[in-house]
Amino acid sequence: MEKMSIDKVMRKIAKLKKLYEGAKAINSEGEANNAAALIQKLLAEYNLTMEEVGTAEEKAANNVIHEQISGYTRKSIGGYWEQRLTHVICRWNFCTCYIYGKSYKNLIIVGKKDNIEMVKWLLDMLKERFVHFSNERYKEYCKELEEKNIKPCSKDKFQRSYLSGCAAGLDAKLKEEHEREKKEEVELSTKITALVVRNNAEIEAYVEKTWGGVGKGRKTREVWDSARSAGFKDGKNTNINKPIAGGRTAASAVKLLE
Repeated sequence: MEKMSIDKVMRKIAKLKKLYEGAKAINSEGEANNAAALIQKLLAEYNLTMEEVGTAEEKAANNVIHEQISGYTRKSIGGYWEQRLTHVICRWNFCTCYIYGKSYKNLIIVGKKDNIEMVKWLLDMLKERFVHFSNERYKEYCKELEEKNIKPCSKDKFQRSYLSGCAAGLDAKLKEEHEREKKEEVELSTKITALVVRNNAEIEAYVEKTWGGVGKGRKTREVWDSARSAGFKDGKNTNINKPIAGGRTAASAVKLLE
């Protein structure tokens, strides 16, 4: 396939960016994510960055920034699962997630403005979807134990374990897709890897300048149970083109970017 001129590529990326923003505004997840994926592919293929696309104001507005968000929006459930899900989504969308202070309830996302917006949008959608599934799985769990005359654990305990499994399953799915794409498109994969390295270097420089670096994160002990296993399975079934069976929202399941 013949290569496009850089000017034509930049015009195409600018149009895709407008398409992405319009689709996101009307909650058309599938269309928005397809546009975002095409943007990232063109950036990698032509060795460009978003700073080279758009008006001077748009270029200046897409520098590395940070934003504080809550890792404790589902207070009735609690637990570390929101922080873990945020970390996974950031990892595959050119951003980094840090705990602010000593509590997992306060998080900071560092990355380019466009990527941070993508992370927040996907995070809201996946939280809603995974919490819905956790309610359905708990009903199934209680019914199964009732038939065996066994007392079930509390709903919030079940949900915390299940939702942590969702985050782990989603991460495993995205890693598998990334490895498969690397084998299928070796040249493009090399360029994408270079783009990731360059982006990470910018984030690390920003973190060093803003906070003087960050401390080591603490490790948490995982307990792998039936709830977490069910969550892992549902998280790993998350795709861009089709929702997980039984989803209540019209949103398509998503494929995140690296």
